[in-house]
This record gives sequence, C-alpha cells and structure tokens, in this order.
Amino acid sequence: MLENEVTPVLKALRKNGLDVVAIHHHMTEDRPVVIFLHYWGRGPAEKLATGFRAALDELDKGVAAHAMAR
Repeated sequence: MLENEVTPVLKALRKNGLDVVAIHHHMTEDRPVVIFLHYWGRGPAEKLATGFRAALDELDKGVAAHAMAR
C-alpha cells in the first residue's frame, strides 16, 4: 500500500478483528514508497474475508486520491 493508505487500512483491519503483526518496506529509494503489511485473523472465513475486503476498499480510496494529486 502507499504511505497515505497505512492508517485507514490498519483501522479497517482492526475494526474487523484482524491483527496487524508487521509493517515494513523493502525498496527504500523507490517513490512512491510501498508499504507491506502482515495480518493475522482467526474465525469464520466469511468474517475474515469481510475484514480483508474492508482493508482493500481503503486501498481503492488511496489510489484514487494519489491519481488525482498528479
């Protein structure tokens, strides 16, 4: 995800019972900065999928905002 998407994605995952276990990036010189996130959840697949979908929906918002800023 992009830097400006980290907080909304974290909130969406946590709100839906998914735990964030790591946040990092590999390409320190690349722009835009791409952030990687590891998450963990237990429970019914449908509930986990709903939480993951909520996080993906936040990514869509960040991509649209990034594109409009160009």
